[in-house]
Amino acid sequence: MGKKEDWKEAIINALFPPRCILCDELTESGKEEICPACKAYEKIMEEPVCKKCGRGILLDTEEYCGNCKRHGFSFSTGMMLYELTEEVEDALVLLKYKGRKDKGIFFGKKAGEVFGEKIKELGIQAIIPVPVHPKRRRERGYNQAEVIGESLAKVCGIPLVSEYLQRVKKTKALKDCSPEERLLNLLEAIHCEALPFDLKRVLLVDDIFTTGATMEACSRKLLEAGAEEVHILSIAGRVER
Repeated sequence: MGKKEDWKEAIINALFPPRCILCDELTESGKEEICPACKAYEKIMEEPVCKKCGRGILLDTEEYCGNCKRHGFSFSTGMMLYELTEEVEDALVLLKYKGRKDKGIFFGKKAGEVFGEKIKELGIQAIIPVPVHPKRRRERGYNQAEVIGESLAKVCGIPLVSEYLQRVKKTKALKDCSPEERLLNLLEAIHCEALPFDLKRVLLVDDIFTTGATMEACSRKLLEAGAEEVHILSIAGRVER
């Protein structure tokens, strides 16, 4: 790094002192992205994990979690970066609703560091963020999944493609819906333009994996539009207990 870059970094750090991604407190050295106190809450999802969605499961003799056994998901394989601790969830809420794009940039970079080799082995040709409705995007100023995806794409050297998969209809509150109703609502809300002929293997990215309905609806639309394989990556999800 040259003198000019050193000065730029010093000025940026003076104006915007580095803060811990999880607790938002100033970091001691100004260099670590997660402070020592929060390291215990940065729980990378560890084996054994579900081969379908990527969440942690109880037995290494099992291939799939209970949720994936119950639902015949269309996506091929899944990766999940973190266990959904309260601290990780709070950081994702700040990303989603409070304009904290720095959180999404960090999570995308971290996902690339952890899963970069696997993404390369899968032959992923494009990273596609789960879309939000245009009105929601205007309110927030961005799509949080796209912020994560852009950072991930930079680490992996794979293009981010966000123009094909679209949210064309707002859904009613899904928390009170049955799994079947949730999926039907999302299938009506999501549209995918025909993909380029040579785009066959894609990675769908979102922040939190809950029931899997959003990933499933998006995967179905991408497969209908010409994808041959849809793999998914979520920043966080619940471990099976």
